[in-house]
Amino acid sequence: MNTLNRIFSISLLSAAVSLGHAAPILNISDEGQVAADAAESAFISSLYTSTTDDFESYAAAADSSGQTLNFGSTVGSFSVDAGDVGTGGACNSDGFSCSSGLAVLNSGTSPFNGRFATSPDNWLDSMDAQVMTFTPNAGNNAAGFFMTDPNDAGGRFSINGESFLFGDIFGSSLGSGKVFYISLFDDEGLTDFEIHANNSSDGYGIDDVTVGYKVPEPGTLALLGLGLA
Repeated sequence: MNTLNRIFSISLLSAAVSLGHAAPILNISDEGQVAADAAESAFISSLYTSTTDDFESYAAAADSSGQTLNFGSTVGSFSVDAGDVGTGGACNSDGFSCSSGLAVLNSGTSPFNGRFATSPDNWLDSMDAQVMTFTPNAGNNAAGFFMTDPNDAGGRFSINGESFLFGDIFGSSLGSGKVFYISLFDDEGLTDFEIHANNSSDGYGIDDVTVGYKVPEPGTLALLGLGLA
């Protein structure tokens, strides 16, 4: 671990041996905009190709008519099943509806405190969904994004079926109104990334989502070779 980010992998060596490839790798920046910005720059510079969506090309929702269960973007699709929407709290205020799904928000339309854009105005909000699935465009093996207000100690990330608990990865930095940069990589490609919450009246915002292709580092390639052997 260093001051820029923390690296997490689920049973990296055993996964390489049993599955024939390295397990997904998750990087979390230190808390704060400066550390998050530095992590984003380092992540993008590590990619061979990349595309970023900052959500500025979409109109910010002013009420539930601007919400959707399936949001398509230039980097992939974000979706929420009807049974996994939020059920109470601020997502049911100011004309919004928890059951209507995701929304692009800005500071002028948001019913929440602690969630904000990292550049310059809009972000994609979970609207307190219990599970949000991000399906990156095909051909990418890495993704990164800013996450604001991940104030849910029982939440977790799921990357291609591997789980990373919020309490483990954010630790004492987990709290309302904070910002982190999260990046993820799987040498076999990213097909399934989920953000799970355990509180139906809490959520988060994400911004500046980047997807791209990253050439595996020598250490990952070595584990891949060991797995194949």
